Amino acid sequence: LRPSISGIQSFLTVRSRANARASLNDSSSGSRGNGSVARDVSAPAVREGEGETGGGDDGSSKGKNLPTTSDRDPDSQRESGEEANKPSWLPDWIDLTSDDAKTVLIAFGISLVFRWFVAEPRFIPSLSMFPTFDIGDRIIAEKVSYYFREPEVDDIVIFKAPEVLQERGYSAGEVFIKRIIATAGDVVEVKAGKTYVNGVERKDDFTFEPPAYDMKPQYVPPGYVFVMGDNRNNSYDSHIWGPLPAKNVLGRSVYRYWPPNRLGSTVLEESTGSSAGESAPQLKAS
Repeated sequence: LRPSISGIQSFLTVRSRANARASLNDSSSGSRGNGSVARDVSAPAVREGEGETGGGDDGSSKGKNLPTTSDRDPDSQRESGEEANKPSWLPDWIDLTSDDAKTVLIAFGISLVFRWFVAEPRFIPSLSMFPTFDIGDRIIAEKVSYYFREPEVDDIVIFKAPEVLQERGYSAGEVFIKRIIATAGDVVEVKAGKTYVNGVERKDDFTFEPPAYDMKPQYVPPGYVFVMGDNRNNSYDSHIWGPLPAKNVLGRSVYRYWPPNRLGSTVLEESTGSSAGESAPQLKAS
């Protein structure tokens, strides 16, 4: 019996050691499997950006000092803000923010209002008003005074093309410049190189030369003015196409700002309707 008991004890000892080894192997294999699953699950989180912003749990990001949103360069943050504020309707090559665009639009609107209702610059394209104006002269035409009074004799006015000129091929938007010779109720006549208003000769010494034509008496109806160029023989004016509707007058020339050697007012010192015995009015500008 004693040998049999020893054999049984040896068998149990070997079996116990085998079971221990089997348990150890099972534990090791289970640990390896769980670790690979954790890595597979955490990988997509890095691709989506968590590791780049310091918000992931992956061990590869723990030792890196990655920048966060608050750590970015202030200049880059400002540029990002400006891009966000840029109006979507502007081209990419225009570097304007919303505030800049508003400022530009307001300034543009003010300039248009000023041009429409207060004053506007004009360029002289012909010799019809020579020697008062030469080709290339630039003037300022004001519009405010005609809100309070009607156009007067000797005003140099800019005006839109009346219907009679549009019928002859001019566009409604074309603008002309002439001098008012007579107003509503007057009768204008040209004969023997002289201009008469209501039978009284005008002493227009600012004209280039006496008119080389005759014009029968023309009555200026209410709501009209009679305009002529200072260059009488080289001017397409009322002596050809008749009186001008006063509503077509846009403003009057008040100042020449170009060329520099001829700067000055373009308003006559005195209004005329000059008769034979009166001295002719002179321009303030040279």
